[in-house]
Order: sequence, then structure tokens, then C-alpha cells
Amino acid sequence: MLNVASKICAVAISLATLLSCGNSNRDQATQLCEAAEQEVKAGRYEGAMMLLDTLDTKYASEVEVRRSAMKFRAMAVEGLTLRRITAVDDTLAYLKSISDQFDQRFDYVENPGKGLGGNYVAKSLVKGKPELLPRITDEGYFTLSVKVDGRPIGFSYITFSDGAESVSTVPVLSSRLVKVDNTEMTVLQQEDLTEAAQWLVLHPDANAYELVGANSVLKRKLTPELRDAIVETWQFAEAKQAYRLSLIEREKLERRLQLCRDQLANVIDR
Repeated sequence: MLNVASKICAVAISLATLLSCGNSNRDQATQLCEAAEQEVKAGRYEGAMMLLDTLDTKYASEVEVRRSAMKFRAMAVEGLTLRRITAVDDTLAYLKSISDQFDQRFDYVENPGKGLGGNYVAKSLVKGKPELLPRITDEGYFTLSVKVDGRPIGFSYITFSDGAESVSTVPVLSSRLVKVDNTEMTVLQQEDLTEAAQWLVLHPDANAYELVGANSVLKRKLTPELRDAIVETWQFAEAKQAYRLSLIEREKLERRLQLCRDQLANVIDR
């Protein structure tokens, strides 16, 4: 980042020198175009873009010079895009390796009913019927199923604690509760859990939680197994979402790269 900033600073100094000369507008515009060409050839694409932006804004009337500079803008954008593609590919490779590691600790559990998709669940929780069940949707989002057996408490939120500090999930509306006989259920969405999940990541000694309802509060022990499952599910979901976003960016970059190359193909004397 500092290297890029220093290069742009050097271009800014050169630009000020060019603009301070007493030549005609056309001469100054031509000098900017030539300087941009040199920046492109040297792989200093940010500097080239800065020069070309100045050319377009300060010398808008120099149409011919600006037209001749179009190819250098396309080449600079192409160079920047290729550079960014390399960085995104590195990120994708890293995220893929992280996801592969998590994959070994999770099972994909189909939802009841044909065509309803499923969820990724930590292997340590698949066979049990925990009160709290962290899951990842097909889209890669973190959720937490809450099932309270016995007398309904009018569940609202969960508070996690390590004995010294605590954190709570976002309260849910009563309309999100489902009651079947003596069981009360709901699903906390990622936005309900973000602060609490991040807190659990940073508090490995968390050992208790409370189910807080309008009618009563239920105190529970947070086992290391459950805490680890919540944390790993959260981290796996983060990796999946980051991978998905990087793929989207990669596709956009490919489209931009193709556009640049189409523009260059239409320019005479590249």
C-alpha cells in the first residue's frame, strides 16, 4: 500500500511539473498522454489512471489527444484487473483450503421433504438432539435452532457467559416462535447472532448460557463440545460466505477484462 502511495505521489509531482509549463493546452495534453503511456509500459497503472483522469477533466476540449489516450486507459484497466484477479485467485485458494478443513468436521443433513435442501451440521451434534443446534444453510449462512422442551417460557434471547463477562443474542419476536405440545422452537438468523458468535470465538472459557423468556429464565451449562460446535459453525459459515463473495468478484473481473480487451481490439495501433 505504501509502495502504491509513493508511486502515485511521484506521479502527482510529475503532473504538477507538466501543468506548470507554459505550453499550449494541446502540448500539455499531449505530454500527459505520453506520460500516461510510459506509466502503462512500466506497469504503474494507478499513476497512468491519474494522468488520464487529469487529461479528461482539464483538457476536455482536446478531443483528438483524448481519443489517442483511450487505448492507454484500456491497457491500464486491463493491467489493474489482471493484478486484482491474481489477488482474488490467491484468496479463493486460501478460502478453499479452509473450507476443506471444516468439511471434514461437518455432515450435510437433508431437510425433511423432497427438494427442501439441507444444512451443514457439526458431526459432534448430528446424532444428538441438542437444545441449541448451530447450522449452515445451503447459501452459507449461519443459523441457530433453539428448542425448549417442557413448559413454554416465551423465549426471547440467549445470554452466553464465561463467569466474568456475558453477551446476548438479539431478542426475537414472539411471532417467530413455534409451539408444538410442550415444545417451543425458533431459529435465530445470522443477524441475530453475529455479536454473540464473535464473542464466543474470543471467549474459549464460556461455560454457561441462559434461555431468557417473557415467562421465565432457564440456566444451562455450555459444554466445551457445544461451544466449539457453535464457534466452528460460525467460522465455517464465514469462510463459505467469503468464498462466495470472492467468486462473484472474480466473475465481475472476468467481464471487465473481456470488455477491456474488446476495446483494445477496436483500437488501431495498440
